[in-house]
Amino acid sequence: MQFNIFRIGYFNGWLVAIYVLLVGIFLYGILRPRRKVEWKSAGVAQAWVMALYAEMYGIPLTAYFAMTWLGRTQADAENHFNGHLWPIIFSVPDAYLRQSQFWLTLLGQLLILSGGLLAILGWRGIHRAVASNSIAQSGLYRFIRHPQYTGFYLFLIGSVINWPTILTLLTLPALCWIYRKLAIAEEQEALKIFGDDYQRYMLRTGRFLPRLFG
Repeated sequence: MQFNIFRIGYFNGWLVAIYVLLVGIFLYGILRPRRKVEWKSAGVAQAWVMALYAEMYGIPLTAYFAMTWLGRTQADAENHFNGHLWPIIFSVPDAYLRQSQFWLTLLGQLLILSGGLLAILGWRGIHRAVASNSIAQSGLYRFIRHPQYTGFYLFLIGSVINWPTILTLLTLPALCWIYRKLAIAEEQEALKIFGDDYQRYMLRTGRFLPRLFG
């Protein structure tokens, strides 16, 4: 089987490898996990991303299953654009199928890009605070305590909107739970270090979303 690095479509192992490498650079190079638990969480996230791109540009197992279940053909499953499965799963009429796939793809990509940007800005803020041994309270941290994880959640949600697969959908709740647990552990650590100052900071900010009241 021949692979073309420039071909957007299935059965392209080179493209799978490139995207997995890019996400790995993002997780380990830009976000830079510091502690053992952060390395483990990054490893789980990397495995999730590998499962996603293995189907997006490798073998479309979910598409084969969905098309068989819906009575469509193998050619439908191997049509790369049909990997945007949600309109097909919910039986959107063919007259509106491409349009709905386009808008869901656009929404998913916007969430992915905005989530990545939010994560980068959040991690830059937390690393500056760690370097100065202070609480991160400027920029995004004025409103939420973990913008880096909020960004990662947006990336995950955008990915499943853009390209749902059975494995990523089944493991998404577990991955979200892991990063929620990591955020709580970081808060407990900060409380031990900063005490009442961090407690007051927690009272006026939300964990992943801004507080509407209080």
